[in-house]
Amino acid sequence: MNEVEKDRRTLEAIGQIYCSGNHARVLKDEGGMCVECREAIEQTLDRTRSCPHGHELNCEDCSTHCQRGDAQARIKAIMRYAAPRMAFRHPIMTVGYLRKKMKS
Repeated sequence: MNEVEKDRRTLEAIGQIYCSGNHARVLKDEGGMCVECREAIEQTLDRTRSCPHGHELNCEDCSTHCQRGDAQARIKAIMRYAAPRMAFRHPIMTVGYLRKKMKS
């Protein structure tokens, strides 16, 4: 599995955690996310695919920030909420993320 596919799985899990905790009464797609959360995750994945550095690092550790303005604030809010909860719901993904972070 390549890095972009790993990131897709991780971002999907993070999006589901955030959406279930903050948008409980909103209509969700088959992936468990509302339209707003799905758009934020898909936009982040599009930026990841076109990363000038080959997406070797975590986005927060990168010297070039591909996301700007509202999109950056939205994904930061999602990460801030969901990241602490990932360790309990998806421990293997969390270890993978931490290993990638240690490289940078």
